[in-house]
Amino acid sequence: MKKTCIFCSLSSFSTGMPISTYKLAVGLAERGRDVCVLVPDDGELAERLRSVGIDVGIVSFERVKRDFWKRPWRMLTWLSAGFRLYRYIRDNRVGIVHFSDVIDAPFYPVARIAGAKAVAHVRVCLDAPSVGYLYRVWTRLFCSRIVTVSHFVKRYYGFGSLASVVYNPGPDRAVFSNANIVNKDIVNADTDGCPVVIAVSSFRRDKGLHNFVEIAAEIAERMRGVGRDARFVIVGGKVLGHESYYNEVMESARRLGVDKRLTVTGNVKHEEVAARLAEASVLIHAPDWEEALGGVVLEAMAMGVAVVAYDSGGVGECFRNGVSGYLVKKGDKSSAATRAVSLLNKPELRDDMAAKAKKELDEKFSMESYINGVLAVYDRIMK
Repeated sequence: MKKTCIFCSLSSFSTGMPISTYKLAVGLAERGRDVCVLVPDDGELAERLRSVGIDVGIVSFERVKRDFWKRPWRMLTWLSAGFRLYRYIRDNRVGIVHFSDVIDAPFYPVARIAGAKAVAHVRVCLDAPSVGYLYRVWTRLFCSRIVTVSHFVKRYYGFGSLASVVYNPGPDRAVFSNANIVNKDIVNADTDGCPVVIAVSSFRRDKGLHNFVEIAAEIAERMRGVGRDARFVIVGGKVLGHESYYNEVMESARRLGVDKRLTVTGNVKHEEVAARLAEASVLIHAPDWEEALGGVVLEAMAMGVAVVAYDSGGVGECFRNGVSGYLVKKGDKSSAATRAVSLLNKPELRDDMAAKAKKELDEKFSMESYINGVLAVYDRIMK
């Protein structure tokens, strides 16, 4: 059997794509696949993979960014990395190259030229229609199969029969479990015994933390109206190049009068997110972009936190609206606040919804179904 190579252009372990890459590599290895992972540098992802016996290779390059056309010299790193990827595929008898996300697109042709089958894993919705169209054409030219993380993503790009929908396995149940909090000292910190409304996101505009702050202000006002209070937590920190947005959100919190009730954790390790969720009653997820699926929503579901989310992209595929979570129209901050307050004031409703969400998570987003779905894709293209 030829080797399966997973190509991942992030080496951190703090976002959904490298975490899913790790799960995929481990899952394939456990099924007896000869698997390796290529990353741009030695980071936490590489360390974790090596610790469980996965072969890791380094192919250095600069990631594709929105302003890449302003810095054409970056293409030199792609050409160099492409050559090393070609040699790696040829030297190691790689049969399938599984690209972890859209940002790996410059390297799709290399797999085809080297004689391997290319699989594109699509986890994001590009917000420029023209770029999305070009990406669809690119994948049709150079990829044998496409894996999308939701039905919404498949429709969004118009991939048609070339794509298979394979849901992510959701969070690691060994970490995202109230019975196994990584750092129990964090729980109930800075909350004064009040119910906690939480958002989990880095400070980038498309993530919608400005929406969260506005919703928080409305929740606080309504709770005060019934003689109660609430605390608000943002699990996330500044992002290089987006510092002004952080300042904008914090100024908005001050202006709306919620800054004294708001805790911002800064950037934390992935495992600490579980501890922060353990102290929460309600997650507000209000992105401004079309979310491909909603990894944060799945993490909250695993931790028994009731979810109120914008009906954005594939988020609605995470749970059943009104049963295991609440969806509100994108941009409808007042409805989001109304739903959150109803959950804060009705613990029995909140507990019932959280229990149903956990059950749905285990049924729909399991590791077994994830690996089975990916293997079905591999079998199809290797016939």
